[in-house]
Amino acid sequence: MGIVQRQTLRGTIWAYLGAILGFINLALLSPKIFSTGEIGVIQVLISFATILAQFSSLGFTNVINRLFPYFRNSNEKHNGFFGLSLGVTLSGFLLALLFFKFYSPYFIAANLDHSPLISEYSFYLPSLLIITLLFNLLDNYNKVLYDAVLGTFLREFLFRLLNLGLICLFWFNLIDFSGYVFGYVVCQGIPLILILIKLIHRGEISFKINSGFISSDLRKQIILLSLFGTLTGLSAYILTTLDKLFINSYLGESQVGIYAIASYFSVLIMIPGKSIAKISVPFLAESWKNDDLEAIGDIYTRSSVNQYAIGLLIFLGIIVNLQNIFRILPDEYGTGIWVIVLLGIGNLVNVSSGISGTILGTSTLYRYQTWLMFLLIGTFIISSIILIPHFGITGAALASMVSNILFNTLGVFIVGKKFTLWPYRLTHLRMTLIAGIAFLPGFFLPQMALVPDIFIRSTLVTVLFIAGLYFWVLSEDMNRLVDSFISLLRKNRE
Repeated sequence: MGIVQRQTLRGTIWAYLGAILGFINLALLSPKIFSTGEIGVIQVLISFATILAQFSSLGFTNVINRLFPYFRNSNEKHNGFFGLSLGVTLSGFLLALLFFKFYSPYFIAANLDHSPLISEYSFYLPSLLIITLLFNLLDNYNKVLYDAVLGTFLREFLFRLLNLGLICLFWFNLIDFSGYVFGYVVCQGIPLILILIKLIHRGEISFKINSGFISSDLRKQIILLSLFGTLTGLSAYILTTLDKLFINSYLGESQVGIYAIASYFSVLIMIPGKSIAKISVPFLAESWKNDDLEAIGDIYTRSSVNQYAIGLLIFLGIIVNLQNIFRILPDEYGTGIWVIVLLGIGNLVNVSSGISGTILGTSTLYRYQTWLMFLLIGTFIISSIILIPHFGITGAALASMVSNILFNTLGVFIVGKKFTLWPYRLTHLRMTLIAGIAFLPGFFLPQMALVPDIFIRSTLVTVLFIAGLYFWVLSEDMNRLVDSFISLLRKNRE
């Protein structure tokens, strides 16, 4: 098993363990412990800080992903690359603070009536912003050093474990909501400290900037990548953050809380794709540097097939358990049913496109990703303005789905047209057929008591779907995993 497959597997395992914790935190405990407004305020603050962080990073994530191979030299501390990255990031943070100084009075006033909690806790935004900025920097830097798993473990698993502890403290009245929000911000900072300690221990942190190493041509590339990356960096976050800000603006923080809980289930579909995209960045950058289009095509096809297989299975599990989901949630969350379905369809199209966005972003045609991002934002804003007032949070989900599908379809088309690399095969159609077959018995199974129903319905769909993939040999990587699992079972019996 190659390094990409190993890290993808490890990263996905940590991400799904984190997803289980997230499910406990957000879907099981939060609706019963917090009000919808309290859930909404956390979601809006995180969304706002995340979007602001993408702007204030000044596009340097793009530079890290594409140009680090030209700086790579462990003996020379990578020619001052980290010091340069840190300098740019802190400059962006200072600009963001200046922006927030003038914008915060408007932000507080705008939310005072329909979202009072957001106005009350908005003073945490600068702290969330610097934590997000620095963690993104260190995580991306660590990623191009061929360690994409640590950041996933820290952010997806450890943080959610710490958050579970905070929720329990609030549940048992050991802290109030103000204490919870403060603890939430502190827990956001713990992964940052740990990844910094790890990089220092490995000797990868150097604050020296080797300006003499940067030629005029390299400097020009850095500036161009930063300019385009300032906007391009938003593409990975736009549909998971901007929708909540629009809902808050139109409907208030309580509806954000309902939407956040419902949208969590569709996010599960994206987990393997995030792991693969994150891990593939340094390998794609090296492949572009060496003009190895064959290696890029192999990663592209595998990512599309494997992500679609896992995404389909998760989507099936969600759809056949829709009634069970709303048996668990309080009654006021019932309006979120179409949010789950529509966002799930959009995310399924997203994962089927593989790492098309990452390929485009690490290539010489990275500008195209910026234009696509403009189209994404424009489509989402226009459709949200039209749909949210008429259909509420369902309208936001529909706007998100349409924008997601358009963005990913055009990304696949551009990569295919420019590089003759296409992710889709007859395999995808066969997988869809198997999913349809597996769906029918799982959906029409008579309803039972909650826990047995979830277990039997999910097991039935999983067995039918994986058996179909295995015997039709639609994913070599998945077949190897199944074979390994069967061998392990046989050894244990012996």
